[in-house]
Amino acid sequence: MIFNIQKCSIHDGHGLRTLVFFKGCPLRCKWCANPESQDYGQEIMESQGKCIGCGACLKVCPADAIFSAEDGLRIDREKCIKCFQCAEHCFAGAKYLVGQEYEIEELYKQIEKDKIFYSIMGGGVTFSGGEPLTHPRYLAEIAKTCRQKGIDVAIESCGAGNYDEFKEALPYINSMFLDIKHMDSDRHRQLTGAGNEMILKNIKKIAAFGVDITVRTPVIPGLNDSKDNITSTAEFIKEIPQIKSYELLLYHQFGVNKYSALGREYALSDVNPPEESQIRELVKAANDVLDGTDKTCFYIKDNEKMIVK
Repeated sequence: MIFNIQKCSIHDGHGLRTLVFFKGCPLRCKWCANPESQDYGQEIMESQGKCIGCGACLKVCPADAIFSAEDGLRIDREKCIKCFQCAEHCFAGAKYLVGQEYEIEELYKQIEKDKIFYSIMGGGVTFSGGEPLTHPRYLAEIAKTCRQKGIDVAIESCGAGNYDEFKEALPYINSMFLDIKHMDSDRHRQLTGAGNEMILKNIKKIAAFGVDITVRTPVIPGLNDSKDNITSTAEFIKEIPQIKSYELLLYHQFGVNKYSALGREYALSDVNPPEESQIRELVKAANDVLDGTDKTCFYIKDNEKMIVK
């Protein structure tokens, strides 16, 4: 299931990229910017700014799950049975479905629309999520189709998938961005709901297969931004020849409103983005570890790679 197709990205692989977001993820990162990506099924999101209070949703709801709130008619998520009738009858678009099934050829046609831009500016398709590795058969088929048609394929992943299942897709993947949220498995479990053992093993296996890998760490103040965590990650990377780059991602709150749209609370409302000076210190610490290798740690500022040594 796909929940979004985004055009003209420049941060998710080389050149101009089309991003295809798979729905469903085994992790529950506290800072997740796409909470609508976590569940594997369709969901209803609410855009309260569009609600005109017409009451159409109230009339069709068989579970009496619609109630009046200060910002309009809202869904009581505990009562909701996911019949989706409210979204189907919401004339204003205040309640809408996220998640759509695509046949392989149907999805490829969406990607192919941008092929002319790839040929001019370089680029290709990046499959993201959610977690694309947990859709192994579908991922292998769409990746194979794209590669056979001459389209570069990249993957953004948290690495939490069954290697024996998703390895069928690896021959059709040019590059991967793999997250390491924390090197300590217990802390990783506290932050994401699962340990990191499978993730670290998968990174080694994918690298051994020969796929180019960039490791990423989202830097979340107070949670995983210690120098020890970053240097431990760099030490792990240092021992894997196929990994050339280590990117630190600055935490942001761009997805906060999505939690409200799903009727959820955002756990990190009191956490602010890290200072750039801190990011620079962490990048330098990682590069100190990687010194003498062909690997580099960096962060992105104004669309440019920033390397501190």
